[in-house]
Amino acid sequence: MKHMKTVLILEHSEEVFDKLTCDVCGAESKWDENWSTKEHEKIITKILLEEEESLSTGGQSRQVEYHICPSCFKEHLAKWFESHRNGKPTVTSSVW
Repeated sequence: MKHMKTVLILEHSEEVFDKLTCDVCGAESKWDENWSTKEHEKIITKILLEEEESLSTGGQSRQVEYHICPSCFKEHLAKWFESHRNGKPTVTSSVW
């Protein structure tokens, strides 16, 4: 879950990013959407539904997002997918 906070900026208030918590266990990320605890590592997990409609006169979009820490992703979500209809993830790797 993305937590926002209201701050005063040059005589007006504005909602800005405060912290990110896991929607399953409540764990907090150290960074924005990066769950890693190491400075030079990136671990991003989320579940996103994005619906978009584009017409010549304009368009609209809607995003529904769940934030889930890597532990809950591996221990709960992945196991749930694998136990229902034997779901398998698409896995890609890179080396540089």
